[in-house]
Amino acid sequence: GPHLAAVGELLGLDLPVHNQLHLKAAFADTLGVVPRTAPLLIWGDPVELAWSEAERAELDADPGTAWLTAPLPAGVHCRPEGEGSNQQVLVLWDYHPHDPTARTAHFPIPLDDTFFEIALRGMTTMLPGLQAYVERLPRAYLDGGYYTCTPENRPLIGPLSVEGAFVIGALAGYGIMAALAAAELLAAHMTGSLLPNYAAAFHPARYDDPAYRAQLAHWGETGQL
Repeated sequence: GPHLAAVGELLGLDLPVHNQLHLKAAFADTLGVVPRTAPLLIWGDPVELAWSEAERAELDADPGTAWLTAPLPAGVHCRPEGEGSNQQVLVLWDYHPHDPTARTAHFPIPLDDTFFEIALRGMTTMLPGLQAYVERLPRAYLDGGYYTCTPENRPLIGPLSVEGAFVIGALAGYGIMAALAAAELLAAHMTGSLLPNYAAAFHPARYDDPAYRAQLAHWGETGQL
């Protein structure tokens, strides 16, 4: 989890991980724009937010907000939450660049009051009906957490250079999906069982290979949502 780097330091190790803060907003979809039977809806293209001419001019005039008028990353997504008469919809969008040196997790989670409006505006690209909420934003509840990641977004699974120490971590945003297979791989390392052919791809020692480290600068898509 987000304390992986700190735990590594207790062993005298500098694990190649950083923390990314990811936020989500929950609001009541009283207009029923998102069907309750909808799956997870993900927009896979970059998004340019729709601003009026006056809004765009005001945003462009401030260096702190001018980035909102430029194309933003793909990946804005939402899904209905709960069953029955529940109207809650979760909206998520990782539109901020991340600091690869951010290794310390801060609690309580630092929340961004502008997140809901930006994410909602982004989601209107896929679901135009959500535009009805933009002019009068409903109350939203913000929450979030940390994705702990390696530079290429592959987890760390296997023995460490300290005898008797093992690691399973840096599962970023796919921990629930990968947990069972990751634990099975770690157990194989710990018991000396036959390792699958992909074990080296997640072994912490992969960073000892100069050729592998050279690849990191040109890795390309990491699959992070």
